[in-house]
Formats: sequence, C-alpha cells, structure tokens
Amino acid sequence: MRRKRSLASVVLELTAVLLITVATFAWGVKTARIERGYEAIGGEFLLLLFPAIYYAGKRTILDWVAEIRDLWREGRV
Repeated sequence: MRRKRSLASVVLELTAVLLITVATFAWGVKTARIERGYEAIGGEFLLLLFPAIYYAGKRTILDWVAEIRDLWREGRV
C-alpha cells in the first residue's frame, strides 16, 4: 500500500526541482555565452526539460522498485 505524501513535501520537492532547473539553466546560458563569445539560443535550453525528465524518471524507478518488491514477496526473485 502506498503512503500518502503531505502537501508540504510535494511542494518542497517541486520547489527544489524548479530551483535546480533555474540555477542550471542560468549557469548553462552564462557558460554558453562565454564559450561562443556572443549571445545565442543553443542546447542550453534543453536544460528547461529537466523537470519533465525528473518526474518521468522518478515514476519509472518507483514502479520498478514496487514490482521487484512484489516479485520478492511472491518468492519469484
């Protein structure tokens, strides 16, 4: 049975993910500008996909762990 998460923990996780995304994006833009010598749009904008990748990966890993636990309990692993 899955535990319910508190609203505070969900908001804290979302805030952390968004802050990390903003910080890495700002760093990527600055680094790309230094590397190129001028301001342009490039691969650093892919960093904005981090929240979507994070939550998809998190869900996949949690499902995988739950499936392994179920198999372990049934004695198939």
